[in-house]
Amino acid sequence: MVTNALEIIKGWIGREVDNSRSPAGNWMKPRLEAAEKGKIEISVLIRKEMCNPFGNIHGGMMSLVIDEAIGWAIVSLEAEGHYTSISLNIDFLYAAAEGERITAKAEIIRHGKKIINSEVHVYNESGILLSKATSNLVSTGMKIKPVG
Repeated sequence: MVTNALEIIKGWIGREVDNSRSPAGNWMKPRLEAAEKGKIEISVLIRKEMCNPFGNIHGGMMSLVIDEAIGWAIVSLEAEGHYTSISLNIDFLYAAAEGERITAKAEIIRHGKKIINSEVHVYNESGILLSKATSNLVSTGMKIKPVG
């Protein structure tokens, strides 16, 4: 079992993450805002290369933000194995422009033997709900290497 993963994660609160296991997540440069078992908040500054032709965050980039938040929430559970998405359902409610900082709040709703169910809400700095998502993930059976 991965030990102390949650305490290690909590030590990153307030810092930009650039050395996680996720190359895509590292590229995004999320800042860890809050962490507890099964709940994570990350924020991301929307850069030009994350935007669509209209200057707003691309739907695929919003999906990446959501997926990374889910990944961090799963790591906070200190589970023994890896999980992979089998569904990711997103409602895109409002746009967010280049230069804005958005915050994704992920929560594990159910951690079963094989399946994890999660919810994510993404807000802008004014507290407006930009998108909401649900995801189901399945255990891969692959063991997790220690965090840190």
